[in-house]
Amino acid sequence: MHWPARTARRIGLGVVLFAVGTTVHALPLCELNGEAVNPANGHTISGKSGVMRCTDDLGELRLREQTVREGRFEGPVRLELRDGTRKEYSVNERGNRHGVAREFDARGTLRREEQLVDGRAVGEQKQFAEAGHLQRLDFFVDGRAVVTLGLLSDGSLSELRCAGQSLLPQDRTPCGHAGVLSEVTLFREPGTPSGKLRYLAGQLQYHAVIDGRGAIVRTEEVKEGRRIKRVYYPSGQLRSEADFIERDPSSGEGREGLAREWAEGGQLTQETQWANGQEQTIRQWYLNGRLKLRQAIQRDGRHQQRHTESFWDNGQPAAINVDRNGRLLGWQKYFDEAGVLRREEEHGDRGVLLRRKQYGAQGALEKDERFLPDGSRV
Repeated sequence: MHWPARTARRIGLGVVLFAVGTTVHALPLCELNGEAVNPANGHTISGKSGVMRCTDDLGELRLREQTVREGRFEGPVRLELRDGTRKEYSVNERGNRHGVAREFDARGTLRREEQLVDGRAVGEQKQFAEAGHLQRLDFFVDGRAVVTLGLLSDGSLSELRCAGQSLLPQDRTPCGHAGVLSEVTLFREPGTPSGKLRYLAGQLQYHAVIDGRGAIVRTEEVKEGRRIKRVYYPSGQLRSEADFIERDPSSGEGREGLAREWAEGGQLTQETQWANGQEQTIRQWYLNGRLKLRQAIQRDGRHQQRHTESFWDNGQPAAINVDRNGRLLGWQKYFDEAGVLRREEEHGDRGVLLRRKQYGAQGALEKDERFLPDGSRV
């Protein structure tokens, strides 16, 4: 148990004052079985048992009641803070909180109730609103919440997270543990929906996020072994879609599927194909529907090579590029808007420019330059 320096100093039953500059402070008073003790000095409580009581009307911690067993702090603890809030819990022989821990506000309303084992949250954890109703219910396993129910004043759900099996009486129906697909509406406040969920046997089947206007912002759906995520424009037009094979994250297998993006007018602007957790092909389009870019990606161990074809908005080729690990490699071609080859460049290791050829509007070679290691041309 750690205390601020001011409250760590303990004295006897008499009122003792000390001066710092012109300010006078009262030290906390601690007693055990009618005797003055100093919990910072283990000799004063050595071998003793009972409830130690410390008071400090001027400090942040106004009252501390703590069980002592044969000279050790072990058992129930009760703390009252200057603002009127109260904490009640127990500590084990290692000084860690163990068992039920509760926190109350200044009006005496229970605000938090935890189940602890050697300082770690285990099982049911509850939070209560200022009005007293249950506001959040979690179930902890291995240090993390695997089930969560957020509740509003009218009992409607504001949040829901489910586990593969029912762990609370309250999760059975909304998490689909009753053998049928659940249909759940989440609310940001009573009467105002924030989302929709479908669960079956604790597995998420569908999730929609709803904005303050009541429009769907994004959705996530598990269907026929695939996980499909969609994002929408405020107008309701589809903005993006990622359609991937659903896999266990612990399997080590990468994503496989297709990702697409659209302009608000409905024109497809990008499509990316994934396999083995890596991008395989990328295509982009102009808003007029013409192809803007076509890219193929190949991998060799840690190395990645991209072959990219770019196009003008009139459909004519604009460039053909090859890069390895993000650096241009080999011959690159550049075209004008009429589709005529106007420049070729050769790049070596680390993207260094080795040679450049320039062509006229009719395609005739006009200049051929070679570049030396120092950047000079011949």
